[in-house]
Amino acid sequence: MAQAKQILLLIETSRVFGRGVIEGISRYGKQHADWLFHFEDRGILEELPRWLRNWQGDGIIVRSPTRALSQALVKFHCPVVELLGDGLTTTAEVANDEYLTANDAVDHLCQQGFEHLAFYSFANSWWSDARRDAFESIADDRGLSAFIFPGAYKGTHQPYPVWRQAYQTPLARWLEDLPKPVGIWTAADAQAIRVLEACRQAGFRVPAEVGILGTSNENEVCGLLTPSLSSIDLNAQAVGYQAAVLLDTKMSDRSKRKRVRSRSSKFKPILVPPAGVVARQSTDRIAIVDPELDEAMKMIQQNAMDGITVDELAKETLLSRSTLERRFRHVLKCTPSQAINRARIEHAKALLRDTAWPISKIGMKTGFNSPENFVRFFKRLVGETPRRYRHRHYA
Repeated sequence: MAQAKQILLLIETSRVFGRGVIEGISRYGKQHADWLFHFEDRGILEELPRWLRNWQGDGIIVRSPTRALSQALVKFHCPVVELLGDGLTTTAEVANDEYLTANDAVDHLCQQGFEHLAFYSFANSWWSDARRDAFESIADDRGLSAFIFPGAYKGTHQPYPVWRQAYQTPLARWLEDLPKPVGIWTAADAQAIRVLEACRQAGFRVPAEVGILGTSNENEVCGLLTPSLSSIDLNAQAVGYQAAVLLDTKMSDRSKRKRVRSRSSKFKPILVPPAGVVARQSTDRIAIVDPELDEAMKMIQQNAMDGITVDELAKETLLSRSTLERRFRHVLKCTPSQAINRARIEHAKALLRDTAWPISKIGMKTGFNSPENFVRFFKRLVGETPRRYRHRHYA
């Protein structure tokens, strides 16, 4: 019987993202490998525990925010998979796809009728800089009105800087100067909380004047706030699963006496797409400014796959078709038909990511009368075929 592999996890349990990563690693360990895990509760900034000084094992998965921790792992002489890095000497080998994350943020805020967009981060970290850059690029490509909080520039490569009271005044001034209504995407949920508090103190109405979207989906915290906080789920379980796949590959290569790639050598990281936006009250502007339009959007979400038509939508909302069309264009900058088609495609994207169903079945489930029509329509709206989309997103 083969001896179990000893796997060390140096991943924070203090944050929902770290716990999700551990869950993904565990899933791979149960399905594909005879692994024995070594880990303990830890925070994101903690160094190597003393009890590990003499540890001997087969592989390590780590989120090391400092160069000191990264260097301390060299002495173990075993394969390592890095999931964070200090942004200078080491970088993540499996990472969130920041471009797709920013794209989800822009899509969501635009769909909620925000005429202006903004990005906020006080962190000055390499990961928040990457989100800012992706956000700015997407907004520019689409010709959208977008604003960047100046403090997000010139990153100092600190992984998780601590909030200071001195940051409050610049944030308040920035919010005052932003055109309204504005949808603000923040680099993390903790920073969204600061924006929400600043809006409360300044008297800005959330989400009527200012929409706030966080990142990481700290579920308990997001639900605790008033209004509850919309946030992007970064798909931490998929990050952990892919990290375990990579570590298994490295350990297998080592056992076959193949060269194990150095973490400092050039490589393309494995990018994991987000799981999508978890919408809550902080961005639900339509419910505030046009309750009937909000009802129409909810009906679309519930019935788009059943083939609901614009005429049926108008009848159910007790509005004339022309009135419905006019209000969609005014608030959402699209037609009811476009909103229905977008809902069908978003559902199809979720099925492509989360199931192994044949593409023909997904087309049928999302209301298309033939696989050819589904592929043609999907490519026109998404920019790639369903097969290509699944290849990039399905773990």
